Amino acid sequence: MFIRRYTAKVTQLKYRIIEILCVAALIVFIIMLCVSRSGGTDKDIKAISSPVVKTISAKQMTKKSNADAVKTLKIDLSKTEGIVYYANDNVMNVSELFIAKLNNSDDSEEFKEKIELRVEEQKKLYKSYAPKQYSLLENSVIETNGNTVFYCVSKNAGTLAEIFKNSL
Repeated sequence: MFIRRYTAKVTQLKYRIIEILCVAALIVFIIMLCVSRSGGTDKDIKAISSPVVKTISAKQMTKKSNADAVKTLKIDLSKTEGIVYYANDNVMNVSELFIAKLNNSDDSEEFKEKIELRVEEQKKLYKSYAPKQYSLLENSVIETNGNTVFYCVSKNAGTLAEIFKNSL
């Protein structure tokens, strides 16, 4: 009788340990799945940006250098794999397009904050004397997706943002 009870308890204990290990493995699997699906892309900056760039007209914005982007947005270029920056040459036009592929998705929030600061500075400048430009700034699009950052001030910013999302 004692042996049967002992054997039953040992068997019950084995099943309990297996149950706990399976639940732990499932939890680890779910966490790893969430971490690995943080967004972003493996594509290079040209593949990400070219569909968006094809949509903007030369009258709307012109390509600027990386140095222009660093100066304007106060970003750290060493944290990127590549960037694309377009802006209007007319100082009375706030149209801008910035796309970045970051080395580390953890930096996306920092880039977003710097862009938001840029938009707020622009709003202060244009609010009182250029209401149309101020309206464009109000409707600007700033998005992060894992290791990518998208910023656009334009009449068609929403359309450009959709094209960007589809290019990822």
